[in-house]
Amino acid sequence: MSTSPQFSKSVDGATTVVVARGELDLACRDELRRVLTDVAGTVVVDLERVTFLDSSCIGVLAGAAQRLHEDDGDLRIRRPADVPRRALEITGLAGWIDD
Repeated sequence: MSTSPQFSKSVDGATTVVVARGELDLACRDELRRVLTDVAGTVVVDLERVTFLDSSCIGVLAGAAQRLHEDDGDLRIRRPADVPRRALEITGLAGWIDD
């Protein structure tokens, strides 16, 4: 059974926190892109309640990270569950992870 993704965004001091839940795949790629479009500075994406992360959403995260870095910002991943963690490790993006 698929879990529909849900996103919430809040500001904690100078950091924007995006909390994601469910499966992050091609079906929600555009929604994730919209959530990350207007963020700036330091952005933390919490993946603790994400059960799946595919390459299309990893691409969205990479695009957001590149844009943020160009503007002297940073993208970090917080508490990824096992499956998303493994996907980030396999793609060489484990350096984004802050536990």
